[in-house]
Amino acid sequence: MSADRSMARCSFCGRSSSEVRRMIAGPGAANICDECLRLCDDILQDTTPFSEKALELASRPPVVVTAPQIREQLPNNAIVGSGVGVGQEPLRIVNVESEQKQQDMTLLLHRIQFYATHFELHYLWIRPPFTAGFAFVPRLIFSITDNTGTQWLGERGGTLLARPELASGPNHAVYQGNARFQKVPSPEAHMLTIRAVDPIGQFDESPPTPWHFEVTF
Repeated sequence: MSADRSMARCSFCGRSSSEVRRMIAGPGAANICDECLRLCDDILQDTTPFSEKALELASRPPVVVTAPQIREQLPNNAIVGSGVGVGQEPLRIVNVESEQKQQDMTLLLHRIQFYATHFELHYLWIRPPFTAGFAFVPRLIFSITDNTGTQWLGERGGTLLARPELASGPNHAVYQGNARFQKVPSPEAHMLTIRAVDPIGQFDESPPTPWHFEVTF
């Protein structure tokens, strides 16, 4: 198994590998460029609790980093389109195009893609921009139940991308994401009840109620 790092971006400044002299890869989607590495070393050498460089690093806007594409070597007898490996075509696509508002946020469910071993929920998350200081953008947490009673909690894999070109103005941020769930629904399933929560919003004095969707397929 190998990962394509040609599109890697620094987790601290957001620059791509072509914009810096050297990019050091960490686990998953974590990367750090040589310049940010030197900055971190300067901060470690400074005994001041809140040095100017440390405050500058902490005040940077959040960088949304997606997991690098994994290229798996398929067995010789693997069938293209069977859902084995990464990048296979879905066996079935259900277009949802359903949206709900939650206070000052909107969640748009775009489509559900079914594969041989899992299914993916694709969505757009529209919300006010995160304040400076966030080291990452927290993903939405999903809970899915079908009409047979089978339940899926959380996700395994998936990506989250910032889409500034889709924002209507500086007071809005748009994120394009997908959540992956292991094991496809049984043939008897024909409806999914999808609930989603914003993990950061649960710390508010009045936590928002979860988004609630019902999808028939």
